[in-house]
Amino acid sequence: MTNKRSGWAPLKRVIQPISLNNFMRLILIGLVLSILTTFMLQFAMYFQEWGRYNQTTDFGTALGYTWNFMWKPQAWFSVFETFLLYSFIMALLNRLFLSIALYGIIAIVAFVAEFMKVKARNEPIMFSDMSEAGAAGGLSGMVDRGLLIGAIVAVLILLVGAIWLEFWLRRWRAGHFAQGVMATLFQQTWSRIVVVLVAGGVLAIPFVSTADENQEWLQRFNYERVVYSSGDDALWNGPLMTFVSNVSTVIMREPAGYSKTKMAEIQKKYAAYATELNKNRQANLAGQTVIYVLSESLANPNDVPSLTYSGKNVSKNMDKVKATATFSGKMLSSGYGGGTANIEYMTLTGMPLATYAPEMSVPYVQVVPFAKAVPNVTNVFQQKDVLHPFVGSLYNRTNAYKKMGIDGFYTTDNTQTPYPEKYQGAAKDGDYPTDANAYRFLTSKIDSAKSNQSQFLQLMTMQNHMPYTAGEYPNNHYKVKTPAVSKSTKKQIESYLEGVHRSDVALGKLIKRLDASERPITMVLYGDHWPGVFTFVDAQAAAKVAHETDYFVYQNPAAKKLAGKTPAATRAVASPSDFPALTFEATNTKVSPYFALQTAITKQMPAFANYTRNTFVDEQGKTIKEKQLTKKQQALLTDLKYVQYDLSAGKNYLGKQFLAVK
Repeated sequence: MTNKRSGWAPLKRVIQPISLNNFMRLILIGLVLSILTTFMLQFAMYFQEWGRYNQTTDFGTALGYTWNFMWKPQAWFSVFETFLLYSFIMALLNRLFLSIALYGIIAIVAFVAEFMKVKARNEPIMFSDMSEAGAAGGLSGMVDRGLLIGAIVAVLILLVGAIWLEFWLRRWRAGHFAQGVMATLFQQTWSRIVVVLVAGGVLAIPFVSTADENQEWLQRFNYERVVYSSGDDALWNGPLMTFVSNVSTVIMREPAGYSKTKMAEIQKKYAAYATELNKNRQANLAGQTVIYVLSESLANPNDVPSLTYSGKNVSKNMDKVKATATFSGKMLSSGYGGGTANIEYMTLTGMPLATYAPEMSVPYVQVVPFAKAVPNVTNVFQQKDVLHPFVGSLYNRTNAYKKMGIDGFYTTDNTQTPYPEKYQGAAKDGDYPTDANAYRFLTSKIDSAKSNQSQFLQLMTMQNHMPYTAGEYPNNHYKVKTPAVSKSTKKQIESYLEGVHRSDVALGKLIKRLDASERPITMVLYGDHWPGVFTFVDAQAAAKVAHETDYFVYQNPAAKKLAGKTPAATRAVASPSDFPALTFEATNTKVSPYFALQTAITKQMPAFANYTRNTFVDEQGKTIKEKQLTKKQQALLTDLKYVQYDLSAGKNYLGKQFLAVK
């Protein structure tokens, strides 16, 4: 008995400042809150229209799936982590009701964020999304108003209730309830410090560990990474575990054989290929304009399985331009319902997302700030601007553009280069600016270019961004015929169809305007990803189709005449990372060894399927696994991985000479 008592002595000393009963009461409160939080967050994953695994719009069924999840080790991890969070807050504040309120507010914010992001994109909140906290004002317009109002009301009730209860306790300490509450508080400072250090230390493990160490920690709770989809990862492991799995960032794991000698070989190889390509190419783009148009959420509704509608062809002008463009076809997006910045990064830099580490989810946040070099298509231009009729604080774009050498970033919240108000007109008050108005600003920037100056412009539109609401467009010309969907989904799709139609009309007018220009103009236009309204399509089972958008590389008559010849090759299926090489080929412009490598990829390899790993799609639309590539293609892929690692995360052995045009 003596040994048993002495064994319990350290624990008794720790909990002595709170009686054992009150200590257990604190634990019980924390467990109840953490279990409720875990249940609530997982319910946000399941109560959705996407139809992946256990996703359903039936409330009772979603509750049942969530209940079953709660018995998995992955759920225990979430309970454990959220319990530590509550303990940390409680020890820090030492106020019962304020602690519960603060914890509750965090839980409500997490639930709303998770539910809305999964609703929009079928993706959970990732650690890289924390960089968007400063852009909450811009993001609020994308959140369901009813849910947002409900959350605000709940937060206010928690705050007001907690403050009133704490005030009441301090003023009226008498009574059994008040005495019971006061007894649950920590009575000595040192005991609070112990809990803060222990709970905070465990919570900090993912932030101080390497990515591989973090994976080992999570695997103790049966974590099974789903590399092809963060949404499926959260459905299987829980959103909190998916979040924690991406805290420790690894940009790219070092390829076997990486060395200074190896990179010197690659430098020599592609310098020689660049020399060969440049023999009959123009020295520069003086007097020319190259445009990138990222058309927000622009998918071709005619490609959506089982979708039929009444009304004219929504993509009439798109089809017409593609038929005569220098390059055109389908682009394989990495995102579905979102992920715009990642697609944009690939189109500018030529670096595929699929060859980075799975933990790397937003290059502008995780790669660009730390990369030794960020080669991109804009490097060869004298004037380079980005136009975006929205806030510019998302995805760390402002800082990323500076490092990439972009001169002006025109946004609605930029005081130095503001997006002009006269080009911000929307179809209806409160909606996003129309493509027609965005193209007016674009053409005004082209007109302002100096005659002998090379100009790069990127326009990121907003017209077709979610949400898609009934009545968004007066005199909507479109009705959904099939498939049978809910009334709300039908209205959303019809609104989207009208938006695509209006974008198409604006495109037709833009092409006429550019064709009439004497300035050589090359325009790369692409849809960045599908919208999140086609919930009747399984985005994993039909992954290739659900990640295909239209693209083209168009040249006006002046640009075609200056280029002197039409490229013999085609690219019916392209990765976003192909666009710089295709642009330089269309304009017949000299390239650096880096873009010579990219050119070789567009000519010799199938397109990267960036929505998954180790997968490609050939010109006929056939899916190919990495092991099915030819030896020559595998060697080219290996060279790309060496180069991408060296520039993004390695020792930059290649240096400036690999990025220079000679």
